[in-house]
Amino acid sequence: MATTPKRIARRQQFVDRQVQGAIALRCIGYWFFCLLTVVFMLLIWRIFTGPARLFYTHFDEMWFQYGPALVASLLLLPIIVVDSVRVSNRFAGPIVRLRRAMKQLAAGEKVQPLTFREDDYWRDLAENFNAVLKQIELRQRSAESAASDQEELVGAGR
Repeated sequence: MATTPKRIARRQQFVDRQVQGAIALRCIGYWFFCLLTVVFMLLIWRIFTGPARLFYTHFDEMWFQYGPALVASLLLLPIIVVDSVRVSNRFAGPIVRLRRAMKQLAAGEKVQPLTFREDDYWRDLAENFNAVLKQIELRQRSAESAASDQEELVGAGR
């Protein structure tokens, strides 16, 4: 019977300020422009279909009719932004970890094979990175072995 791996909880949701911040700002922008479009559409609709009245009275009536929906959408906005950050963590987190491992590898440090969480995106990147890491380790061992063989030959020739 196979055991399922223990799920590792995320300690931090906001891991890549540039990417996740841009996504959160986009959500806020889309909400704002959607709201602006609906308000403009309703205003035009009221002007063309309703009785003639002063322009600013439309805003008072619209606030009375649609104000609760505006407040409800404003209350939902933080939920949408937080959820977009949580979902974006599933692809930003693996890239942050891959970037960190690549920097360590480039600095000549020992790097452990990468494993991403079960619900992360781009799990194949970890597999590809691990294959490259294995090839680098094999070549390093081969070079070290060749160097030690060379030293033995030089030491035996004296």
